[in-house]
Amino acid sequence: MYMNGQTVNAKLKKILSNTDFQKTLARISVQKGISQVQANIEAESYLQELYAEHDPTTNFGFIEVFQYLIGQGFDKNIDTDPSELKALSKLMRRHPVAFVLTHKSYIDLIVLMIVLARHGLPLPFLFAGINLDMVGVGKLLRNNGVIFIRRSFKDNAVYKATLRFYVSWLLKQQSHFMWAIEGTRSRTGKLVWPQMGILKYIAESEQDINQTVKYVPVSIVYDLIPDVEDMTTEGRGKKKKPETVKWMLGYLKKMSSDKLGKISLRIGEPADIRGEQNDELNIPAEAESLTDSTISRLAFRLIHKINKITPVTTVSLICNALLSKFSLTKRGVESNVSDLMQIIENHKLDALVDRGMPIGESVQRALNLLVQAEIIRHQGDGLHTKYTVNRAKYLQATYYANMSVHHLVHRAFIELALVKISTVNARERQLEFWKEIMSLRDFFKFEFFYSPKDKFSSEIEAELYFMLGEEVDKIFDKNADIISLIHRQNLLVAPVILSNYLEAYKVVAEGLQIWDPLIRFEEKSFIEYCLFLGEEMHWLGQIKRVEAVSMPFLQNGIRLVKNLKVWPEEGRIDKEKVTSFNNWVDDITSRVNTLLNFTLQQRINHDYHIPVEREIIPGSKTEQITYEILQSEPGPHIGAFFDLDRTLINGFSAKNFVTSRLLSGRFTSQELISQFAGAMSYATDTGNFAKMAAISANGVRGIQEQVFIDVGEEVYRKKLADSIYPESRALVAAHIQMGHTVTIISAATPYQVDPIARDLGIDIVECTRLEVEDGKFTGKIIEPAWVKVKPSQGGALQKRRIST
Repeated sequence: MYMNGQTVNAKLKKILSNTDFQKTLARISVQKGISQVQANIEAESYLQELYAEHDPTTNFGFIEVFQYLIGQGFDKNIDTDPSELKALSKLMRRHPVAFVLTHKSYIDLIVLMIVLARHGLPLPFLFAGINLDMVGVGKLLRNNGVIFIRRSFKDNAVYKATLRFYVSWLLKQQSHFMWAIEGTRSRTGKLVWPQMGILKYIAESEQDINQTVKYVPVSIVYDLIPDVEDMTTEGRGKKKKPETVKWMLGYLKKMSSDKLGKISLRIGEPADIRGEQNDELNIPAEAESLTDSTISRLAFRLIHKINKITPVTTVSLICNALLSKFSLTKRGVESNVSDLMQIIENHKLDALVDRGMPIGESVQRALNLLVQAEIIRHQGDGLHTKYTVNRAKYLQATYYANMSVHHLVHRAFIELALVKISTVNARERQLEFWKEIMSLRDFFKFEFFYSPKDKFSSEIEAELYFMLGEEVDKIFDKNADIISLIHRQNLLVAPVILSNYLEAYKVVAEGLQIWDPLIRFEEKSFIEYCLFLGEEMHWLGQIKRVEAVSMPFLQNGIRLVKNLKVWPEEGRIDKEKVTSFNNWVDDITSRVNTLLNFTLQQRINHDYHIPVEREIIPGSKTEQITYEILQSEPGPHIGAFFDLDRTLINGFSAKNFVTSRLLSGRFTSQELISQFAGAMSYATDTGNFAKMAAISANGVRGIQEQVFIDVGEEVYRKKLADSIYPESRALVAAHIQMGHTVTIISAATPYQVDPIARDLGIDIVECTRLEVEDGKFTGKIIEPAWVKVKPSQGGALQKRRIST
């Protein structure tokens, strides 16, 4: 179908002449005091503005171009579940489908279009803001099914009627739709309530024509998102940039120039407006009063379904770990991420994006992305490098951490409740525990979605048993040392999950307390004042993170005080209610700080250790390759020796190292000649590695060692981290689990070996070392590893029980 003037006008006239539409326009014209002719003229102009088609030729080009552009920044393969797509294919043959997404990036809907096109499924019509109807772009987008909607049309009865009848007309053609409803952890990383406008129009249209629409929840997650920096600064009050052609080109350029990792898409079970009422979600009464309760319940059911299917990235878990511990070694990051993965796997099976991948590999890939994006930075070199959140990017790190908090909120509540009852009489502990859990549930009601109270209680019980195991019964015993019990937890999540909300609430409470009663009280001016007050309170040390005081956090704080009847009525502030609310915030904050202190003590004293069965992200089997090792004798007197090239890694580290050095443009002519001469010597002298290495070492005389350290780290991040065999990771992990002495023996240099050793948690490295004086290479080799280490260690294998 081609979008030419004749066919479009014919279709517009057909829609406009619909009897029911004309009756509606007649009624509106009377209400507005205008002629029906004028109402028709308005309606026709709105139809021209709304009208869109799917032109097959344009669709093909559009999909191909965006596949290419997205593939420049993200992995080319979008992670999907084939079984979900198979079920979707059957559904789309039987019903019109409305895909409901949360809005995390400008490319969300394009990603869904690409996935549908790749699998031969019909392309839906896409609702977008009319601000994207830009000169030179609008017509192209309309040919790709984009329906441009005005931002605000609350008082425009003709526009609302036109939109409704146009949607009804499309439904009669068995068309499909997609749009972003907001909700869950959306563009801000913050829980927001759904926007029900489009949902309302589709639901009303399906009722008009007695057609059943299936609403399909879709969740798309990204390792990194190009929008995050702008979104977080806008949350702190920065004015949003207008969407122009120049802006769009800049956005596409940024998306294609950065390495952004993987895109994962999941499709949930469909819902329909006539279907069963969801008994798994507690919908706030305030939400149902916003619009028709049937639409409200459907909207919340859908975003609850999206929440349930949203996969969790390793990037999100690393941000959670580093926001909790401030700084961690690679092994420390892996240990904390492993703990978080166990919690999430217990909460929901198959939620982890990197399911089945070695934890070390998944963590390293995610660290590389976060370091490249400058969200985290690393201090030091070698085996003891530490990673920490970049203070300037704290809010971005919080955004990514928020992507997984819905799996951790039960545990956070339990931690706070345990601290609360630690000073309570034993006979009252059980009652006080549950009272506190329900109190926290109410306090954070605008930050998380909950099940109804009976199911919620069962979920808390299950999490409590998972957290404490057999020690659960002890917490209500008169001799229980609850604080000691909390201390023994490897990971405490409440400080990371709840601190930002508490600090925003604290600012709201303080703002209400000190508001000048002579100044007219308005919500907009109060939020602006709170943004300023947050900076002042941070300066005075009353809050830790000024970045947490952003508009999305403040808005939910205001929503809470309104719900608690603390919000001023007719401009009058009840100081007593405000003080009571402030005390409640302070009480929870003090317990969060107690847990934070425990966490900091763990960071200092903890020796990170990952059980071998947790070295692989849940979903993979390592029993076959590690069984014999795990059944062997434990202890450091058992040695495990690994070569590097083609043993631990797939390929030769030297090749990647030399290639990177050459491409950097810093390769000297002396170095180039020596590398070539060394290679020729090795080839013509029956593989005399010693001679080759001596010639090559001479070629780097006078070069700063730091140059090679930097190249080694770069090669590791870009090439070698992904080349480590999964089986090697499992074998090394098994030996470490048994307390064996694990060593890498290699003829390679430490600049190739050390990053691999750090990744795998191997402390002992025997390799070829170049002599260094005053930070520069002398051109000599110290104790060649191929002469000294390998024969001596090989002899030792005959004298000791050594596993190789």
